[in-house]
Amino acid sequence: MALTFDDGPHPEYTSQIAEILSKEGARSTFFCVGQRVERHPALATALHRAGHALENHSFSHGTGRDLFLTGRLRRDLERCQEVIFGITSKAPRYYRPAVGIRNPVVHRAARAVGLQLVTWTLAARDGALALDARRAGRMAMRATPGSILALHDGTSAERSALRERTVRNLPELLLRLKDRGLRFVTLSELLTAA
Repeated sequence: MALTFDDGPHPEYTSQIAEILSKEGARSTFFCVGQRVERHPALATALHRAGHALENHSFSHGTGRDLFLTGRLRRDLERCQEVIFGITSKAPRYYRPAVGIRNPVVHRAARAVGLQLVTWTLAARDGALALDARRAGRMAMRATPGSILALHDGTSAERSALRERTVRNLPELLLRLKDRGLRFVTLSELLTAA
């Protein structure tokens, strides 16, 4: 199964999540916001070197006109591609739109940049609701082989109670998933497995 994290990197929360993943021997996919990668290139580099995948979550994480004007979104995606390529020397293959919004414009822009659009099988909804132990347990019970789980590591704020709860309850989620015999691979490994 693939664990994925959106909206980072964030200097505090992404680092803590990466440390938790490292302790569990879990690799993940981080859907990165290009502006945040530019602000924290060392953190993005550390994620890449640790074996995590960095994929496209747009450059600006715009949820307004960016998702409804093909040319504008295409340029935003291209800029994110360039930033991540500068860190990894590898162009991202996957794009997760902000808030998971899919429409003809989003699909056209992704295709124009050569990106495959990917959302999730299960979402923690930790962008709006705190991930507590009960919700982590429920998510783990619903996961199956081949699942794509969406969580958040980033935020535009310096501090976030929601991100702190995600960090606090991530070990519980990982433990319950491992107890069910699930192992963690990058999104690319999951989607290209034979």
